[in-house]
Amino acid sequence: MRVFSPNYRLSPRHCFPSHLHDCVMSYLHIVSCGFKPENIILAGDSAGGALAVELLMILKEMRLPKPAGLALVSPWVDSTCAGKSWITNQGLDYLPGLTFADPFHPTRMFYAAGTPFSEGMLEELKCPLVSPIFGDLSDLPPMLIQLGEYELLSDDIHAFAAKVKQQNSGNSNAVQVEVYDKMPHAFVAFDFMDEAQQAFASVGRFARSIFKQDD
Repeated sequence: MRVFSPNYRLSPRHCFPSHLHDCVMSYLHIVSCGFKPENIILAGDSAGGALAVELLMILKEMRLPKPAGLALVSPWVDSTCAGKSWITNQGLDYLPGLTFADPFHPTRMFYAAGTPFSEGMLEELKCPLVSPIFGDLSDLPPMLIQLGEYELLSDDIHAFAAKVKQQNSGNSNAVQVEVYDKMPHAFVAFDFMDEAQQAFASVGRFARSIFKQDD
C-alpha cells in the first residue's frame, strides 16, 4: 500500500488550528489526485491520532466522502487531560506529569504557546476540534485503537473508545481497542520491541479486513 505522510506545521511554533488545516488540505489533495476515499485509511499516533479523528469530524460536517477506516496509536483525544491516569501512571510513562501552570505542558504548547490559560481558554479546550472526545462520534468508519497500559493518556483513550461504542451501539465493528501490557505512550516508536511489531502486524490485519484482502 502507498503511504502519504503530510508535513503539517508543528507546535509550538504553529498552534491550533494550523495542524488541522494542513491535514484537511492534504486529504482533499489526495482525493483530488484520484485516490478514492474508500481506499484510504487514516492513521496517526498521539496528536496525529487526534488529528485523524478531527479530520473525520470536519469531513462529516461538510458531508464529504469519508475514508474507509482509522488506525490510532495512543491518540491524544482529550486536551483537558481529565483522566485519572495522568496522575496514577506518573513514573510509569516517559511523559512528564506537568500541570497547566507549566508553560511546557503539551496542551499549552499545542493550543496557545507562551500564553497562560484563562478560564475561557480552558473551556475552549472542550471544542471537538481540539479535544475529539467532546464531539459527535457517531457514523464514523471502523476504528482500531492501540494504547499502552502505562501511558498517562490511558483513561482518556478508554473513555473515548467507550463513547464511540455508545454512539455506534448498532455497529459491532465501530471500534477495536488493544491494550499492550506495561507499554508507555506511543510505544510503537520503539520498533525494536516485540510489542511494537505485534502492533504493526495488527494494523496490517485491520487494513486487510477493511479492504477485504486475504492474509
